[in-house]
Amino acid sequence: MARSKGVMISVKIPINWEAMTKRTRQRLRQAVGRDTRVIRAFLNIIKQHESELLTGHNKNRIDETELEKLTMTTTKRAGHSQRFIVPHDFKFRFPRISQNEMQECRQTAVATYESYLSLREMKGRKASRPRNVKSTRRMPRWVFSRRFRIVRKRTTTAGWWLDLLDSLDSTLQGKRVHDRLIIPLKTSSFHINQLVRGEVKALQIFTDCNKKWWVTFAVQLATTIRRIETLPPAVLGVDLGIEKAACTTLVTSEKVSETRYFVQRNKVAIIKKYDRLMADIQQKMALRRTLGLSHDRAAKKLRRLRNKRKNISQEYDRVLVREMKNYIQDLSKKYTLYVAIGRLKNIRVRAGRGNYRGRSFRGMIHRWAFGRITRTLRHQLAQLGWTVKGKHSRVQVVPENWTSTVCWKCGGKGHRPRQSLFVCSCGFRTHADRNGSLNIARRLITLIPSLRDEKGLGRWAVPERTPAPKAGRKKTSSKRKPLHPKKRASSSSGVSAAVHHAQTSVFNLSDEIENDDDDPAVARTVERLSVVGCDVPTIGQEKKTRSGGGIPSQ
Repeated sequence: MARSKGVMISVKIPINWEAMTKRTRQRLRQAVGRDTRVIRAFLNIIKQHESELLTGHNKNRIDETELEKLTMTTTKRAGHSQRFIVPHDFKFRFPRISQNEMQECRQTAVATYESYLSLREMKGRKASRPRNVKSTRRMPRWVFSRRFRIVRKRTTTAGWWLDLLDSLDSTLQGKRVHDRLIIPLKTSSFHINQLVRGEVKALQIFTDCNKKWWVTFAVQLATTIRRIETLPPAVLGVDLGIEKAACTTLVTSEKVSETRYFVQRNKVAIIKKYDRLMADIQQKMALRRTLGLSHDRAAKKLRRLRNKRKNISQEYDRVLVREMKNYIQDLSKKYTLYVAIGRLKNIRVRAGRGNYRGRSFRGMIHRWAFGRITRTLRHQLAQLGWTVKGKHSRVQVVPENWTSTVCWKCGGKGHRPRQSLFVCSCGFRTHADRNGSLNIARRLITLIPSLRDEKGLGRWAVPERTPAPKAGRKKTSSKRKPLHPKKRASSSSGVSAAVHHAQTSVFNLSDEIENDDDDPAVARTVERLSVVGCDVPTIGQEKKTRSGGGIPSQ
């Protein structure tokens, strides 16, 4: 299949099946079925001759020219030898298809098999092959723009029609000009607005699980030339989570400007509900299987629940990406923004058995589609004209190892008394997701040279403070000293007992005075710093200075 360098979007439009004639319906079913048989035949040939057709540095591409030599005969071709006999003659095997349609089926099969090769490289033997002869599911081909057009007709049946080139009957009759297949579409204003955003390159006609017919158009968006940015640079660190869908922190050249939490409580509750229902059905299936009873109805119900859960998860992810895209778009008006997203590599391996977190935690991690959020966000930003690939990409995926346990201030290792709290020995205390997003932003700053210089964000490339020294072991024996001293430690004359109580109680401290980290309803945190270069609010600085015996800040 042809690879486009531009940004592509898909527009899914239903077919007005009720408005079609009986003959048109039959021709459409026969054409899609014929294409399915041709594509599966190509996949079978690729499987048989895989070692001969693999090409590329990593052997993950199919040589389409060699595949053509195995399946297509030629009589006259400039610069090439004639082929009267081939191992698999598809022209004789499928006489009701034109050469152009055969080429589109071959390109669709090659693209499908290359996707399988990429999946096999990641999953190994667990990746399933795309060919299944016994399956009744249809595999539509990609039809390119040279063989179809979208026509507008002001009729009572439909406003927009698909004029498709079809050689199903004209090939047998020996026609030089092939027949046309006119298909009515159920279009809305949303569909029209998406189609006019760019150029329609290809389409696919297929049916869903409910036997409903659809057309998916591939639209290449018009390239937008972004103006040269003269705004100050900034980095937005994104830490993805489960209970809190995402935590973003904006780091500018002057301060840590803003932290925002994207919370989807309804999603977590609904997903857990479906997980419990699916676990109950799986338990019933296992019991009936043990007793030798039929469990087909339970399996059908389980598949239906899995599809519902998948649709709900995808819809909430779309809402999350849309909110994050709008937020990033607003920040782009003020800064030359770079987005750093944490890469959760091998998180499913770490969430295996033996981690003492329970089966529910492992199931939640294994069903978490964090890669889908990253890919969708990149695609949405690419539609706005952002560069999301290559050296000059404004959206980078950085490693997330130890970002939630390393202190943003001193770089030392802190601890988390609970899931949402991070505490360090240097005195820094904040939300754990916020600390992770800050460290993710720092890692992107260290990766891009233009951000490490003095004019950029170089001041945040290294921690501000030095880590607190660790307490050393006592060399002297404790037997010489009594366990309970006779005199209790008294406070100095300049420090009251209330100050001592505030120092020993770590959980009473917070980054903000009004919004404490213990409050679960915190949805957004915006810090205003009094001194440039310090990440502590005004009241926090004054409190810290007073407790240390210094002079209060004016």
